[in-house]
Amino acid sequence: MNKLEELKKLREHVNLVVKNLDNYPKDEINVLVSNHNCLMDIFYLPMALPEEIISLISARLVYKNENNRKEIVNRYLNAMPIEAHGGIVYANMCLEGSIKLLENGKSVSIFPEGAYVPENKIFRGRTGASRMVYLARSKGKKINLIPISISISRNDNLDDYNVEGDNVEINILPSIDYEDAYYNYRNSQLREEKNMFLHQPIDKAMQCIADSLNIPYDGNYIELRPKGNVMFEDGSVVDVNTAKKPEFYKRYYRELNERTLQLLKK
Repeated sequence: MNKLEELKKLREHVNLVVKNLDNYPKDEINVLVSNHNCLMDIFYLPMALPEEIISLISARLVYKNENNRKEIVNRYLNAMPIEAHGGIVYANMCLEGSIKLLENGKSVSIFPEGAYVPENKIFRGRTGASRMVYLARSKGKKINLIPISISISRNDNLDDYNVEGDNVEINILPSIDYEDAYYNYRNSQLREEKNMFLHQPIDKAMQCIADSLNIPYDGNYIELRPKGNVMFEDGSVVDVNTAKKPEFYKRYYRELNERTLQLLKK
């Protein structure tokens, strides 16, 4: 049974409304960006779509040996780990793996805020999605950048896996036109300008999500709680300073590459 069929079974336990599904171009390559309410977002987003996608989520959701986490994530998701706490080398390895997926025709989803946002607002998104569409664009791939708003009515336990009775509304918004920003990014020589043009598409996407939900947009990043370590496939952790040794870079790259190849076979 494929992941989409598993998600359809899970959907039977959720009061899910999907709006504007016609904004989703099924036969094209998409990067989907969404706000992040709680853990179950990672299941509700792909549940609402007409085809399987790859979910870019925290390495701790993919690898951590806790509360049958691996079993649940692997049952419902084609999950690609994102390591946000190990520094630029780990972040770039994850980015390169995601680019490889896009280049091979896989659509992916990501939560740019980087953490749950229980407050009634939308925070500024980090630029991973912009980097992905720009890098793919530079290699001749036209990728759609599609904002998706998620509204959930649930209890206060944001890590709860129980979906019974959740009321979920997902609105698929029109894709973001980033061609001018991409052109300016490619042709700018100044670091500050390049950074501005890199932010433009994701800023616009998150503003569209805020407008869709009729809640404020906060132009600041949400503060992430540093974990101080890097998590590997077997659930083991290595502190950040130790993880900068070449043997750990090589280990992470090998594990990430193997997962990427597995996802490409889906």
